[in-house]
Amino acid sequence: MLVEIRTTNLDSRILTKAADLLASGGLVAFPTDSSWSIVCDSRSKEGMAKLRKLKGPGSFTPAVLTDDLAQWNEFVDLDNAAYRLVKRSVPGPLVFIFPARPSLKNPFGLKRAEVGLRLPDHPVPRGIVRTLGRPVFGITASRQLSEPGWWDDAFAQEYLFEFAWELEGLEGLDLILDPGEDQPKLLTTVVDLTSGEPVLVRRGIGVWDD
Repeated sequence: MLVEIRTTNLDSRILTKAADLLASGGLVAFPTDSSWSIVCDSRSKEGMAKLRKLKGPGSFTPAVLTDDLAQWNEFVDLDNAAYRLVKRSVPGPLVFIFPARPSLKNPFGLKRAEVGLRLPDHPVPRGIVRTLGRPVFGITASRQLSEPGWWDDAFAQEYLFEFAWELEGLEGLDLILDPGEDQPKLLTTVVDLTSGEPVLVRRGIGVWDD
């Protein structure tokens, strides 16, 4: 289902619809400050299973999308030094990788050694997280999802979607929020903080001084 949403004047009814779908185990796609994301409720085993199925074979490392830095403490130990480092770069199109809290487990009962967190600078994902009342797990929407095996990291940006209607062919999506404009084919910047010192993993649209 494709529903239009105005980013300059968010409709609370649409946000509530998206949050209700997520809470019931659904998948929702929406624009972010980089490209399109597909998310599930961070507390829904059914939603996580659907997201994993959509991702297909290979590694499954969804990022945690939040509305506030305080929510990061549910997933990682954000000490003062890490907080100050991250604070200067968010909100924005960056993903920070931390050692996951020992209590963090995926729906299959396996402990995760690390987790990526993101605080986007875009009203739609933040509005949905705020309405849902908790973070969501998300993956980047790309042609890799509909055509497994068709992927080359050197051309990753080229495989991203621009228009909302392009996502309608992806299996398992319950809702696509369409802002009525194309999305840039841009990847996030990824910074690894698992060792305590920042290591640039991927330079994308997010501004990072390494």
